[in-house]
Amino acid sequence: MKRKTPNRAHSVLGLTLSDGKLHAFHVTRAKAGIEVVKAANADLTLDLLHPESELIGREIKNHLDAAGIHERHCVVGIPPRWLMTQQTQLPEMSAEDASSFLQIEAEKGFPVDPANLQIARSAQHSTAGEFVTQLAVRQEQIAQLSAALRAAGLKPVSFTIGLAALPNAIPPAGSGGRVTVAVDPAGVVLLISAGGGIAAFRTFDASIESEAGENIVNGAAVARELRITFEQVPAALRSEVKDLFLTGDATMVRQLAESLGDWARIAGLKITRGDLPEKNLADETAEKLGANWLMATGPELEFLPPKPSRWALMMARYNSKRLATVGFAAAAAALIAIGAFGWHEYRRLSLQSQWSAMEVQVTKLNGIQANITEFRPFYDTTFHTLTVLKRVTECFPDNGTITAKSFEVRPTSKPTISMITISGSARDTAAVLRVQDLLRKMKEAEGVKLDKTSGKTPNIQYTLSLRWNTPFGT
Repeated sequence: MKRKTPNRAHSVLGLTLSDGKLHAFHVTRAKAGIEVVKAANADLTLDLLHPESELIGREIKNHLDAAGIHERHCVVGIPPRWLMTQQTQLPEMSAEDASSFLQIEAEKGFPVDPANLQIARSAQHSTAGEFVTQLAVRQEQIAQLSAALRAAGLKPVSFTIGLAALPNAIPPAGSGGRVTVAVDPAGVVLLISAGGGIAAFRTFDASIESEAGENIVNGAAVARELRITFEQVPAALRSEVKDLFLTGDATMVRQLAESLGDWARIAGLKITRGDLPEKNLADETAEKLGANWLMATGPELEFLPPKPSRWALMMARYNSKRLATVGFAAAAAALIAIGAFGWHEYRRLSLQSQWSAMEVQVTKLNGIQANITEFRPFYDTTFHTLTVLKRVTECFPDNGTITAKSFEVRPTSKPTISMITISGSARDTAAVLRVQDLLRKMKEAEGVKLDKTSGKTPNIQYTLSLRWNTPFGT
């Protein structure tokens, strides 16, 4: 379904805010096509998730003012590290059932309640059926970014994926697929497209510092992550991918092309380097974000929360609780008046029929209940695992800075000792350490250790382990 494009502005600001850098391109429609009016590049001293949104907005505004940019409407590239993905093969079903099915898949696949996520969906069509990749960003991150942009005097008209805006990053269905690898000292962004949509998207670190202090590509690590991600793409989609497009830092791209040559030949991929002599990848992305929006082209990946209609705003403003209460009361009174006597009689007969059908089973269940009561002392009803889970949960804050994805309790040879392993994700390392300190203060917890951490802020992966010194059955 094509995006609606009525009343689009004649100029817009393409904006990326990632890895502490601002890249902005003011583009406008011209007779010859899209024309760049002004551009701005600057380092940001504050993180986008800094609690003081006004300070972030003021810094952004100062950089734009210094560059002479006064355009208010902006198309924003979501920081790649904010994105979470989950792919599903879609069975044959109606559109309404498909939406419910994908909602259930999101609940199973994402570590966050989908109600707290802004989700965009990218469909892929293949001979094996239809696949859908769900890409999600936390709503709190979207809200904080929106607040910072408003503080800068900007009006976001779209939140989307910057790398997907590059030319041919997502070829149309039936015209093959492509692996796009964007590499720079901050890390690697990987996008695999096939079947007319995004089949995979992820980020990871890929550079190491040489003895001379230069960032060089860890080719083995990139090849490994690329190979793993590529093999996770369904075979029907993977067979369409023929191109491996490398772009970003010119030196690192050259190093990466040399490292991936053997694997690309084995995988049947043709390596193409997208060198950008006149501007870097972030500038190219910011410019394409604005140009694509003006021309109504590019992928339909929208993370901007829907704006309420004027009618909904008016109803929310003028409808009082009293009017709503009166309306519901009148409707309820009418329904009660129409069906009260008939419903009462129907329920009486229905319940009588149900009791007649279940009388034999109830008698048997009463006998079983009597046996349970008699033999209850022989069974443990303390629910040890749930008790441990409740105590450990008390150490986790409810502000979303750290979440647990798995919780494992294993008994040991000693009946008084249980081994517990907790893993999940956190916004920063400090949140993990706070939970570790709270666990250490529990009298039952012994040997609390932080086994492993990986990733970077705001997506730290962690694993905690401890011994729980409480015997089963107490």
